[in-house]
Amino acid sequence: MLVLDGSYGEGGGQLLRSALSLSLILKLPFKMIKIRAGRPKPGLQPQHYCCVEACKKLSQARVEGDYLYSQELFFSPEHSPENKVYTFDIGTAGSTTLLFQTLFYPLALSQGGTLVLKGGTHVPYSPPYHYIERVYLPVVENFGFQGTITLERAGFYPKGGGEIIAHIKATRKLKIPQFPEKFFPQRIHILSLISEDLPSHILERQAKAAQAILKAEGYEGEIFLEKVKASSPGTMLLVYGEGGPLRAGFSILGRKGVPAEEVGKRAAQEFLHFLKTQAQVEEHLGDQLLLPASLSLLSSEEKTFSYTVSKLTRHLLTQAWLIPQFLKEISIKVEGKEGEKGGVILERR
Repeated sequence: MLVLDGSYGEGGGQLLRSALSLSLILKLPFKMIKIRAGRPKPGLQPQHYCCVEACKKLSQARVEGDYLYSQELFFSPEHSPENKVYTFDIGTAGSTTLLFQTLFYPLALSQGGTLVLKGGTHVPYSPPYHYIERVYLPVVENFGFQGTITLERAGFYPKGGGEIIAHIKATRKLKIPQFPEKFFPQRIHILSLISEDLPSHILERQAKAAQAILKAEGYEGEIFLEKVKASSPGTMLLVYGEGGPLRAGFSILGRKGVPAEEVGKRAAQEFLHFLKTQAQVEEHLGDQLLLPASLSLLSSEEKTFSYTVSKLTRHLLTQAWLIPQFLKEISIKVEGKEGEKGGVILERR
């Protein structure tokens, strides 16, 4: 049986989520020890526990250690997920988007399905809903994975209370895409978002600050303003670009005491910094592409797939270690140093 050290590398919840996804896809049992052992609050927190229970429900898995704060977990899937409606409530401001990403590939590679996910939709340390909708899903569609999501209600920290609905199509054929040598934005969008209980001037201040930063470097950004229903007040500014099959996006969540202009400015600056690296993929997408690329390479006529990433993160390095633990036919080589621009090379053995 596959035994994984949950404290390896980044040592956080992503190790567990990726292991659960791969276990469901391959019907391969695993045991994980030292789950989040190096974190201030080790073990399964509510959002991780919900993820385990969701995967258990999808596959009718045999599970041991599925309780709050557990640092060891045995997980053995029994069945492939069925095409039906699954509803999961994290019960906190835990990330619905990370739960979505965990369940997306097992459902896509089975019969498809619908997810109703309740919790946080725009919360720290996770991709906000609009990043998933406008950056992540359009890029993974190039590999053959298709899904649509809608925002029923936004969920900001600390109350959460958001809801997203995702419709995931069964994947018929996986493929390896051809990406341009570097990301070049043909269009740049500025999405300014606030909860409906906040004054509208925040929307414009965030957006115009981002637009001014982009314009100073010769880029035009089209502004979109959106007010959303939410249980807790919150704001977000997302700058994202489209470049052929590629997308890139950078978001900043507003915080009490931080001027709206600073939120917009920071998101635009991060986007511009990425463009200057001349990489194909930004740092967040860098680790999120490893799983769909590995799965696609398994069934493709191609034997290799590679891309450059603006910044090698510990998340990426950890994913590059984890995936070949399950997919023995795939090797992942990372060129470069953590924190710097680098390259990722996947090979099918």
